[in-house]
Amino acid sequence: MQNFYEIDYKFATNDSYANQEQVDGLLDNYSTTHSPSRKDLLDDIKANFPVYTDQTGKVRILGSERALKIMNQITDHKTDKQLSLKDLTQIDFKLIPPSTNYEMYFVEDGQNAQTSYNAKDTFLDNYSLAKHANYLLQNNKKQNLLNDLNDLQQTVNLSDKQATYRFIDINRTHYLRAIVSNRYKFYDNQIALYMAISIISKYSVEHKQDFILKSMTVTDSKLYAYFLEKSPIKLNKNLTIQTGLVLSNSELGDGSASFKVCYTIQDKSNNRVVGLTDQIANINHGNNPLSIEKDFKNLQLFEEQRRDIIQAVRKVQWTKKLTRDDLDTISYLISHMQAPLPKQLKAKMAKCIDPNKLLGKSYTLMMLFNKFNSFIQNEDPNIQLIMEARISRWLSRFVK
Repeated sequence: MQNFYEIDYKFATNDSYANQEQVDGLLDNYSTTHSPSRKDLLDDIKANFPVYTDQTGKVRILGSERALKIMNQITDHKTDKQLSLKDLTQIDFKLIPPSTNYEMYFVEDGQNAQTSYNAKDTFLDNYSLAKHANYLLQNNKKQNLLNDLNDLQQTVNLSDKQATYRFIDINRTHYLRAIVSNRYKFYDNQIALYMAISIISKYSVEHKQDFILKSMTVTDSKLYAYFLEKSPIKLNKNLTIQTGLVLSNSELGDGSASFKVCYTIQDKSNNRVVGLTDQIANINHGNNPLSIEKDFKNLQLFEEQRRDIIQAVRKVQWTKKLTRDDLDTISYLISHMQAPLPKQLKAKMAKCIDPNKLLGKSYTLMMLFNKFNSFIQNEDPNIQLIMEARISRWLSRFVK
C-alpha cells in the first residue's frame, strides 16, 4: 500500500544551516510525544552522538534548517502499546478492494483497528501462521483461521506473550503499522536523522568540508536522506564529482538503518549520474547507542572510499561515442535486471538504447546514463537505492 504521508525535500540555493537548538529539537520533540520510558535511550544518544557546530553555533550542513522544518510537518498521530494476543478481540480478516490481499481487523481497548503495511503477516508470523493463514483465506476457509487464533488465545504462554504494537491514526482510523519485539530500540526517523547529522557534522569539522543535505524523503515510517560534500571536485575540464553519504531508515522493524557512500557526477551540460557503493555503517535497532557509536567508527572508511571512487570514475569513458558493442553490453545488463525492480523502469531503459536512434550520433555514455538517472529519480526511494548501486557496478564495464 502507499504511504499515509510522504514529504520530499530538495535542496535550494538559498537554504541555510540549522543551529544546535534546531537539531536538538529532533530528540526533544520526539520525547514529548512518546513514552517517557525512552528518555534513557535519548539521553544515551545525546551523550554518544554530540553535534558539532562552528563558532556561530551552526551545523555545517546546508539545507539542514529547512529539512528539519519539513521533518516536523509529519503530524501523524503515532502510538506504541505493549499488547499480547489476549488483548485483541473481535479478530476478523477482510479483503481490501481492488486488492486480493486481506487485512486483519480487531478491537483493542475498545478501539477498532486494522492492519497496514506488512503488520498482518508479522502478527501471524509470531504464531507461525502466516503461510497457513494465507492459504485458508484464499480458499474461503477463514473460519478455520479464526478458530486457530481462538485456540491460541486459550493457550496461556502464547496468549500472554507481549510485543510492541505500533499504531498510527489517520482520518479517525486506527491502523496497526508494525509489531516489533521488546528488544527494538526505537531509532525512529527523528532519531536516525539526528545521529546522521551528528556523524556528518563531526566529519565536516575534522576535514573542514561543508556538506549539503541534497534531498530527503520522509514518510510516516521511512526516511531517506542524501548528504553530499558542498564543493565539487574536478575530474577533468568537463566533469565534476561530489561524494557523500545516504541514510535510509525504517520504523517498521524490517531492517537496520544504514549509511552508504554515494556520489554524483555532472558535466557542463548538466547531465548527471548518481551512484552508490557498499554500506559502511548501520544503526541496528537491537543495539544500544554505545555499540552503534563504535560501529560508526567505520565512517573513517568514508575518506578511503571517497578516494577510491574518484580514482575509479576517472577511468570511465564518459565522453566516448557509444558503439554497437557498448549498446549490446548495456542491453544485456538491463535484460538481466530482476525483481523487485519495476517492469516499467526496465522497459524505459531498454527503449533508450535503440541502436537505430543512437548509432551514428554523438551520443555518449554520460548522456545515456543521465537519461537512466531521470527515470530512476522518479521511482520509490528503495528502488532508487537498488538502481544507484547497480549503476556503480555497470560503470566498471566502461573503463579505459
